[in-house]
Amino acid sequence: LLDPHMRYTLEINGLAHQSLLNADGVIEACFTPGRYCMEISAAAYKNWRFDLEGLPSDLIRRGMAVPDSTQPHGLKLLIEDYPYAADGLMIWGAIEGWVRNYVNHYYPSSAQVCSD
Repeated sequence: LLDPHMRYTLEINGLAHQSLLNADGVIEACFTPGRYCMEISAAAYKNWRFDLEGLPSDLIRRGMAVPDSTQPHGLKLLIEDYPYAADGLMIWGAIEGWVRNYVNHYYPSSAQVCSD
């Protein structure tokens, strides 16, 4: 059953290693971030602030949401069908809950955070 799918697999893999995946090959030249990637990233994020540019704040700043404490994530989306925001806020909430539980488990008080 798998024969038609596996036929020539070893041959095509060998050819890929020769022309695409080799050192200085097409994949390395086109799909790697390059020599100065870390420096560029560091410069781009030097002034990035989590509290101002995280998803909830970003949605408010761009006029996509307004603060609303009655909503599950504290925001009311101004566009009803906006999957990026709706899904993103669910993921944001899940990560926030996990991190909050983790931190509270290991640091029950603010003093313990400060002394660590």
